[in-house]
Amino acid sequence: MQAEPTHTSTPPRSDVLVVGGGPAGLHAAFYAGWRGLSVRLLEARGELGGQLMALYPDKTVYDAPGRPQTRAADLVRALEDQLAPLGVDVRTGEVARTLEPDGEGGWVVSTDQRSYEAGAVILAAGLGALLPREARVPGVEAHPDVRTDLPDPAELAGKRVLVVGGVPQATRAALELADAGAEVTLTHRRAGFRGETGELARLEELRSNGRVRVFAPAVLQGLTPQGAELTVNGESVHIPADTILVLNGYLPDLSPLQGWPLEWDGEYVPDGQGGETSLPGVYVVGDLARSGKDFKLLSLAFAQAAIAANHAAHHVRPDLKVRPGHSSERGGYPVGGEERAPSR
Repeated sequence: MQAEPTHTSTPPRSDVLVVGGGPAGLHAAFYAGWRGLSVRLLEARGELGGQLMALYPDKTVYDAPGRPQTRAADLVRALEDQLAPLGVDVRTGEVARTLEPDGEGGWVVSTDQRSYEAGAVILAAGLGALLPREARVPGVEAHPDVRTDLPDPAELAGKRVLVVGGVPQATRAALELADAGAEVTLTHRRAGFRGETGELARLEELRSNGRVRVFAPAVLQGLTPQGAELTVNGESVHIPADTILVLNGYLPDLSPLQGWPLEWDGEYVPDGQGGETSLPGVYVVGDLARSGKDFKLLSLAFAQAAIAANHAAHHVRPDLKVRPGHSSERGGYPVGGEERAPSR
């Protein structure tokens, strides 16, 4: 049975709440903020970027508008940079679970941590919340601190940390933990690791000067209360560890959203003009929108995000026209909330 959300506090109401921090969600948040609205964005993972960061941050993307042959991670950073001046309240590590009317024409979205009120909601959850794969390794129940997602590096400063995995997140975790002062060991069943060129070069540098121990290829035989047992070149090696990170990638999970009354069509939410769903003030964009179906393209997601955000702006603030006008005629980002007015 799914646990009921527990709430520690209720932050101030926002004009628009975006669920999902992938490319579609980031662009929707940008456009709503560009219109001068207060915007909050929820992302299930501990970092923004959706599939681009969770599944293939080191791969080259060829169809991003205006960015030929760009790395997925670099595209995400550019979207974050575009969003940064607008004061969007970004909440990572929170899975949206319930949707309820607030009794005043808006909505309340609840996570495991708290509830958020908003005048409009834009669903940009893609294939679902990208949740880390389980740590399916022998003896996982024996060790007191086994984790499956990127931690706050500062939390593990001074500790002995074993990072298991060859995904880009494993490389990044090893580097960030070493910088934070952790004693890091990195291992993988294959010899190679994934990551951007600069990260891999720095990993080799830290390996050479002894700041990160690397065992690859190696076989993880099992975990113990004190650490892990590896087989390296046919010999047994004991790795003492206070914390073990087993990073094996992520799997999409739509179940937290499929209880929302959105007239679901399988894995899609039916959408009409402007991304409207069957609920007033709730919009859907990107891979989750039925109108796109198998056209899971960045260019389509960006277009849907822009259109839905502008319709949401008009829904929350009827004095704002749906059509935003040309950005070149605005003279820059909204300054001091010059278009912003409270949603109630």
